[in-house]
Amino acid sequence: MKNLSRGILSLCLIGALLLSACGKSDDTDTLSNSEEPTNITSPAPSTNNNTPTNTESLIEPDEKEAIKDITAADFKKGVSIDFDKYKGSFFDDNIISKLRNNLESVVENNKEKFKENLNKESLESIREGFYYTNESDQFMFYDLDLIEKVDQPEQIRVGVRFAKKSSDGSVENQGITYFFTKNEAGEWGIENID
Repeated sequence: MKNLSRGILSLCLIGALLLSACGKSDDTDTLSNSEEPTNITSPAPSTNNNTPTNTESLIEPDEKEAIKDITAADFKKGVSIDFDKYKGSFFDDNIISKLRNNLESVVENNKEKFKENLNKESLESIREGFYYTNESDQFMFYDLDLIEKVDQPEQIRVGVRFAKKSSDGSVENQGITYFFTKNEAGEWGIENID
């Protein structure tokens, strides 16, 4: 009984220590409601080697107008994103072509085309089931809400807004992020979709 009591007490102390360690935060980098970021390149969370990571964003929250949801009356199956409006530095024709090809494959319900621009290493981990759970679903990809490049690990992230129309006619608006990394040959490809 004595050992059981000591064990329970030890677990409680360990739990309290873990909770107190997880609860610590550094609020020195937060912005108040009246402050705005001063530039588009800002430090991001660092990696294990404590090297600062820079993020370059092509869409800033204050620059992006509110994204309007698609209704059943507005729904038009396909890819209607104006990619040229977002083109810049790292978001170039190469990345745009691979993203557009993947989005078109979803609209066409073409699983082989879907895999064309995936990094070989990521073929097993990509969740194609997210799009292909019901073959009667229709997709409309209509806007981007995130375009950023992180330098460590080197990665391009693209947030895509889409509407999914089910067989019953209901329309659900969602967002998904494409993660591009370089493969072993140094070419950009889709590493993950989340």
